[in-house]
Amino acid sequence: MMGFCEKCHDMVNYSIREIKKSKNIKGKEISYIAKEAYCEECECEMFVAEIRDYNLKMLDQAYREQKPS
Repeated sequence: MMGFCEKCHDMVNYSIREIKKSKNIKGKEISYIAKEAYCEECECEMFVAEIRDYNLKMLDQAYREQKPS
């Protein structure tokens, strides 16, 4: 997979790592598994729109599962 690395200023291959994250929404701590992209050249975290969208979807899903009915 390739994306633009802001540190390298070039299109580079990147790897994806899964990490556990949490976010406070309306006073409640929501935990979810997120993905992060890392440049294979400099190892810096990169912005990848598809990964951001995935993470927002996972956060929304975790919020709905933990939200009291």
